[in-house]
Amino acid sequence: QMSRYITLGIYTNQGAAGLVDGDSDRRAAMEAAHSSVGAKLVDYYITRGQYDFCVIADADSFEVMAALHLKAKGSGAVDNLVTLESVDIEAVRSAAKNVQFTPPSA
Repeated sequence: QMSRYITLGIYTNQGAAGLVDGDSDRRAAMEAAHSSVGAKLVDYYITRGQYDFCVIADADSFEVMAALHLKAKGSGAVDNLVTLESVDIEAVRSAAKNVQFTPPSA
């Protein structure tokens, strides 16, 4: 089962210039990049605020996402990538029932 990843990032000056002045279809390019490693681009947004874009993707592992990010960062077009992995809260609650923890005492 694939995990869902949410990536936030900024375009470098070079990346922003290509985005604004160019005519490449970034969604198509990202769909191709994701499929090349067995991942699936779920959605992509240009955003206003601290980050320039948000990518939502499904992938088999964080390593697959890391490979995509390293290639993107290596291109010089993006920077400050932050990746979040979605979590099934019911699975966390289930695991939490087995945690044996004793806090330190004074």
